[in-house]
Amino acid sequence: MSFERLNKSSDRAITVTVGNYKGGAGKTTNTVLISYMLAKRGIRSLVLDLDPQSNATKSLMLTKSINEPDGVITIEKTIMKGIQEGSFKGLEVKIMENLFLLPSFIDFEDFPKHLYQNTLTEEEEDFFINNLLEPLKEDYDVILIDVPPMSKEVTRNAVVSSDYVLISLQTHERSLTGAESYIQELDKLNRRYNLGLTVVGILPVLQKNGGTVDEYIMETARNSFGSDNMFKNIVPQMERIKRFDINGITEKDRHDEKVISKYKDVTDEFIERLNFYEENKDGEY
Repeated sequence: MSFERLNKSSDRAITVTVGNYKGGAGKTTNTVLISYMLAKRGIRSLVLDLDPQSNATKSLMLTKSINEPDGVITIEKTIMKGIQEGSFKGLEVKIMENLFLLPSFIDFEDFPKHLYQNTLTEEEEDFFINNLLEPLKEDYDVILIDVPPMSKEVTRNAVVSSDYVLISLQTHERSLTGAESYIQELDKLNRRYNLGLTVVGILPVLQKNGGTVDEYIMETARNSFGSDNMFKNIVPQMERIKRFDINGITEKDRHDEKVISKYKDVTDEFIERLNFYEENKDGEY
């Protein structure tokens, strides 16, 4: 099978936030598995975990332990420590070849307090993470940002640090509403700061394979966002994905391969969409 090649318009990383204001929309799963597949095809990738629940960190560190079964797996510094020290340089944890992580922990809950104590304007608040992330962009091809639901401070910081946003949409009414609210916030930030931000697409994650509610939400999403903005590839409900969160990403049996195969296709379309927008940059979405 041939894969899409990433064609960047500059030598700096393409930065993508994976978002939705609704929790449980598949954001972390999509972030982790897309980054894993990007790395496997030689695209140097970095995951920035901006969620104090640190599920992306846990999943990727478990994946690292699979690849280094005899090693001692530790995290010396989290992103909150980097924020306090004023630099993300050197915080990256190598998960596997071409895949790195800026790890989070529960201490990231203090981020909003740190913002208010160390900034003077709303713009300084919103660009705080961007200023720390910018020096790393020359070291990677793609940076994926995982964010928690309904955090104004984190959402704004992630978005202004990004070139693109991937909307993760579980086929559930609250997830659809969360996606609509999220896009409204993107529009406000895009206009306020002239970001040139683009929604690279909306990736559906089925709650129930073949369910009538899923079909209804999909049709409503197409009408709301436009069919062209919806990924052609849809992530079905797969029990093995839940095990990846517990054990890390494995490729041992046919159940693993089913997930990996699906995310090969998702990642191919992700790259195809990035290439299209990189070649046709106009700051619109």
